[in-house]
Amino acid sequence: MENKHHRSKYSTQVNNRDTFMFFAPGRINLMGEYTDYTGGKVLPATIQHGIWLFIRLIKENEIRLKSEILNISRVVNAENLGQTTRTWTDYPLGIMNKLLSLGMRFTGMELVFFGNLPIGAGMGNSAALGMVTAFALNRIFDLKLGKLQISKLVKETENKFASVQSGMMDHYAVAYGASGKALFVDCNESTHKYVPLNVEEYSFVIVQSNVKHKHRETTYNKRVQELGQVHQIINQYFEITNLGTLQGADYDWLDKMIEDDVLKRRLRHIVNENTRVELAVEHLGANKYSEFGQLMYDSHSSLVYDFEVSCKELDVLVNLAQTINGVLGARMLGSGFDSSTINLVKKGMEENFINKILTGYSEQTGRQGEAFTVYPEGQLHQLTKKIS
Repeated sequence: MENKHHRSKYSTQVNNRDTFMFFAPGRINLMGEYTDYTGGKVLPATIQHGIWLFIRLIKENEIRLKSEILNISRVVNAENLGQTTRTWTDYPLGIMNKLLSLGMRFTGMELVFFGNLPIGAGMGNSAALGMVTAFALNRIFDLKLGKLQISKLVKETENKFASVQSGMMDHYAVAYGASGKALFVDCNESTHKYVPLNVEEYSFVIVQSNVKHKHRETTYNKRVQELGQVHQIINQYFEITNLGTLQGADYDWLDKMIEDDVLKRRLRHIVNENTRVELAVEHLGANKYSEFGQLMYDSHSSLVYDFEVSCKELDVLVNLAQTINGVLGARMLGSGFDSSTINLVKKGMEENFINKILTGYSEQTGRQGEAFTVYPEGQLHQLTKKIS
């Protein structure tokens, strides 16, 4: 119903001339945190929530940008496309500039973004915004870029815009996500295979902590730098392309090459998390959801102690989840320090879980959380054909 509401709302504002509508889903990451930018393994899935983009081609020599999500607008003429303002509009305009360098012709456009992805929940908001922009312009101007090309282009633009050196997972997941399935992605090879999810018996419930820590971005970049140090140390002995090609079994001998205890723990998380992703794929394929749930708990513990990217609020949520009947697993979602947890819950027990965890969270932290069930059914696509 929400999709139809948005479509009718904006179609009445134009003269039915060269108008288009596109959708990009958000994503959840079932397993594999901080492994994508090391060329490791990840297991994301796209969801029903996402970002819609309405585009209308106009005669005026300008780009009109509006975010219904942030309630911010900006108008840019052709001569000032490269001018930065340190606002969200730099991001889609940066993508547009990249595409212009690849042969896209300049045309006046009105772009309106709207959606239902919760802000700050760690569900790939910025990737969805970037991917829907690039995907739409690629379609409209027939640039013939493949999904992998688009996801790499958007990732590079986002890294520049946000000053955070994120990995490829979010953009890749949005590009290739399919309903009812997770994506087992090898970030070293830029390849994937689909893993069916048992949506008849199990649900994924997101719980937002509604807390924001100021040091999030700086600590994220610091972890990237630390893993870069680990990579350099190992390469003094022998050359490896990416840390993500290593597995947990490799840690015993890798550990002896590194003297610094902090760097030892950072490496331990990466190699063990890669192993957990591969085990997760095996368990899901064999319908062993209890075993998969335990891997979620193990992943969170590693993110707490070895990678040190959790916070008190997320730990409270994961600890509470373990005490509630019908919950098989829980872990932090996103880069950490704030954001959300993802919880594996038996079908039919979602409401009971949500009531108990929000009550317990409020009692233990004094904060009000939010919770909702997500479904693996989102897909990047064009909603309408050109109207002329």
